[in-house]
Amino acid sequence: MPDVIHNHTAANKLDQYSLDELMSFADGTLDTIDATKLSNTSPYDVGCFLERLEADDQQLVLRKLSAADASLVLAEMHSQDSAEILSEMRDNRAVKILEELEPDDAVDLLLNVEIRDRERLLSKLPKEFSTTIRNLMCYDPETAGGVMTPYVTTLRDSMTVDQAIQYIRREKNETENSDILYVVDHHRRLVGETSVRNLIWAKAQESIADIMERDIQGICKPNESKQDVAMTMTETHRQTLPVLDNQGRLLGIITHDDVIDILHEAATSEMQKLYGAGGDEHITDSVWFSVGRRMPWLVINLLFTLISTSVISRFGEQIQKATILAAFLNLITILSDNAGSQVLSISIRGLALGELLASDIKKIYVKEVMKGLVNGIIIGSLAGILAMLWTKKLLMGILVFSSLTINMVIAGLLGAFVPIFLKKIKLDPANSSIIVLTAILEPISTMIFLHMGTMLLFR
Repeated sequence: MPDVIHNHTAANKLDQYSLDELMSFADGTLDTIDATKLSNTSPYDVGCFLERLEADDQQLVLRKLSAADASLVLAEMHSQDSAEILSEMRDNRAVKILEELEPDDAVDLLLNVEIRDRERLLSKLPKEFSTTIRNLMCYDPETAGGVMTPYVTTLRDSMTVDQAIQYIRREKNETENSDILYVVDHHRRLVGETSVRNLIWAKAQESIADIMERDIQGICKPNESKQDVAMTMTETHRQTLPVLDNQGRLLGIITHDDVIDILHEAATSEMQKLYGAGGDEHITDSVWFSVGRRMPWLVINLLFTLISTSVISRFGEQIQKATILAAFLNLITILSDNAGSQVLSISIRGLALGELLASDIKKIYVKEVMKGLVNGIIIGSLAGILAMLWTKKLLMGILVFSSLTINMVIAGLLGAFVPIFLKKIKLDPANSSIIVLTAILEPISTMIFLHMGTMLLFR
């Protein structure tokens, strides 16, 4: 029994490297990596490992993998990184890897290769595959046409169920695997769809026309943005989406794994831009690339922070008389920023998912003001009581309570307003909204706290 378990495929798959184990070879012992164990390792982990190596070392590791396994690794990596690796390969090896990729993945990779190298590689690919790649390159990478695969199983409505099953068996290695089967006419116009399950249940001589569904959901146009495509798949819960031209001809399909990549890429980009980093920035990017992406927003943040500094300087005399103001000022600004950021994240999500309509805006503002008021009263009361107990001054408790309540209301309103305003003026709401929010909110919260402090403590 132990031998049976040891030789089982699942057991062999357990014999693989972790990313930490791979990193232990980066000290000059790459040649000792076991090729079989490496091939069992997650392509994502291998890709993360390669991104941390020099070009020569990357090639040394990839030579231990077959073209099929190497293609899986490059497909998991950032397209710019994988393109650089491909450019360093010998042509025959690069061509073999490209042939193993899905057409849409091959396009993503080649679009990041120098034009001269791209044309040379395309000329060495099989003619049919090269033509497919060139056709896909005509579409914007950010559209449905740029992420679709043209390899799709299609049936004719004149086929019988038995003929369709035989045809699928012959085409199984040439098309994208999917439970959905699209039915086209002799002009390749989409006329219906069915599923493998329906074929299995139907009688052998029954016509495809009789079992197919004619009302097809989730149809996309090739110039439709890939974010809209992802939204369509989310709403329709389909495995694949058909992409049609203006004449209704089937150009290709978008699969659920493509949509997962789109959503992952979008979420990563939005999160990074929210905090002023580049949407396309990667943790292993060069110093100057990352600095170029981050510096503009840091400069903007610096300029706005100077406003807060100037506000504080105006109350320098009062702060010297009651240094406790400086301690509680930090508490007020941090809690106000957090409250505004909470609303900001929800507002950006609503805008991104199309949940926030123009007719909702006034209601949203009113609701966030009310939410801010309730939060301000509760948190302000707690903070005010603590301030009073700490300083043994009733006025300090009243100051913290009142200023925090007012600032929470303003924070909630601004958290909803900033992304909506940015979108209205045709700017990306996610592009450093938090920096804009902080830049506006901090001077306001500082001014309110110090001005009220002056009125209450120095009258």
